[in-house]
Amino acid sequence: MSRHPVLHLELPDDIYEHVRRAAEGTNQPLEKTLVNIVRGATPSLEKVPPEYRPDLEALEDLSDLELWKIARTPLAPAKQRRLESLLHKNQQGELTDRERQVLAGLRMDADRRMLRRSYAYLLLKYRGHRLPHLGDLAP
Repeated sequence: MSRHPVLHLELPDDIYEHVRRAAEGTNQPLEKTLVNIVRGATPSLEKVPPEYRPDLEALEDLSDLELWKIARTPLAPAKQRRLESLLHKNQQGELTDRERQVLAGLRMDADRRMLRRSYAYLLLKYRGHRLPHLGDLAP
C-alpha cells in the first residue's frame, strides 16, 4: 500500500520531455523530479510565522475577485501617516511608552496586511493572472 496518494495523469509530449530531461539531468526518477517541479511551482507557507498561517491559508479559498480586492487594498492613509510619524519619532528617540505600544500594533497590522497582499498576488499569479509592475502597486 502506498503511503502517498497516487495520481495517474496524461502529460502532453512537450511537458513529458521537459520532465524527462530534467530527471535525466539530475539523475533522479521521473516521479521525484515531477514532484519537485510541482512543489517548487505551488505557493508554500512553510517559512511564514505560524501565527500568520491560518489567515493566509484562508485566502486560498477566496475567488480571484476577492483576492484582487485584498491585493489592491493598501494600509488606510490615516494609519500609514500615523505609522510614518511614529517611526520618525522612534528614530529620534522621542517615543512615549504609549506611542511604543501604538507603533508595535501598527507595525503588526502593516506586516499582516503586507503578507496578505503579497500572498494574494502570489495566488493570483499561480492561478494564471498577469500582475501589475512593481512601480504600479500602491504602497
